[in-house]
Order: sequence, then C-alpha cells, then structure tokens
Amino acid sequence: MLEKDNELAVLEISNKVLQLRGYKERFTKTDNLKLYGLKWYQYFEYLLPHLSKKDHLALQAACLDYSAKNWHIRSKYIKPNDHELEVLAAIKKAGHDQIVLSNTRPAALRWFLQSVKIDQFFPEDKAFGVNAHQTKGSKADSLKKYLKGEKIDAIVIVGDSEGDMNLKKIAGGTTYFYCHPYLATSGQVKADHYITDLRKVLQEL
Repeated sequence: MLEKDNELAVLEISNKVLQLRGYKERFTKTDNLKLYGLKWYQYFEYLLPHLSKKDHLALQAACLDYSAKNWHIRSKYIKPNDHELEVLAAIKKAGHDQIVLSNTRPAALRWFLQSVKIDQFFPEDKAFGVNAHQTKGSKADSLKKYLKGEKIDAIVIVGDSEGDMNLKKIAGGTTYFYCHPYLATSGQVKADHYITDLRKVLQEL
C-alpha cells in the first residue's frame, strides 16, 4: 500500500527461483496479480499443487534468500505510492502518531522504508517487521504489544489486505482499504472505506 510495482519484483524473483530449482513452470503476470497479497509459499501452492507443503515452504525460503541477496531487483521496480509522502507529512504535521506493520523481516522493512524515502516517518520504535513468512509472528501481535498501556483517542487503519482490515477486531477504529487500480479486491474485503487515492485518509485529521 505504501509502495507500488513491488509485485513486478515478486514475479521476477519467483520465476528466477523456479528456473534455478529446475522447474519448468512459470508465473504469468495474470497469476501474479491474482495472487497478490498472499504469503509467498501460497503462490507456489497455486502453481505447483502437486508438491508438498514442505516443498512450497522451501521455495518461499529460496525466494526470500534470493531477494535478500539481490536487492537491485526490488530497487529496479519499487516506487513510493502516489501521494504517499504528502499524506505521511500531513499526518506528522498534525501531530498524530503513525506506525507501519509489515509481514516482512525487520531488515527488509528498514530497506524498504529507506528505498521509498519514508524512513523519516517511521523510526525503529514505529516500524514493525513481523517476518510472518517464516515465523508465527503477526501484525495483530505487534499491534497489541504496541497499544498495551497506550492511551489512544482514535485509531485509523490503512491497508491493502483482508488481514490489515481485520486489525480492527483487536484495535477498533476506522478502516481504509486501499484498492490497487489493477486489482479487483474491494468487494472481497470488509472495510469502512474503500479508496484508490491515499489522500482520502486525510479527512480523518
């Protein structure tokens, strides 16, 4: 949601790993958009249903490893989402607290924030990479931990997955589901608001 074109990097990395592992199958652009938002091993469940869960997880691990060793691939594609810097700056100027929760590893999250030039808005204690692809960590657990003992007047949750919207169950607040222009997902996810422009969130200020 904070970035765009990351799915193009996922496609290139996934197909490169398939090639290196000797598989003939490849993801298409259509497959990639259909699977967007799932965990990486679930991509391989879709493409290679005859393999075991262990094999799917091994391919996921290979993708994560290849990605970590080839940052230039993500750098080639990933860009800040439209109006992202404007929105984050406005929220900061208004004096509101903001955090970022990600399913990626902490190191990968820090690289991402720096690569799209928004690390200034999310210092270490406001950025949580839960590494959900390889551990049982979750955004929900990180949010619970962050909110414990905090006095919150209101909370706004902005995300692009069903899991993001489900955070309302533990934190309350108002949810904004970001609908990527190329994905028809809004009707499948329950949210208070559906947006294609991040600036719509500023109505909460």
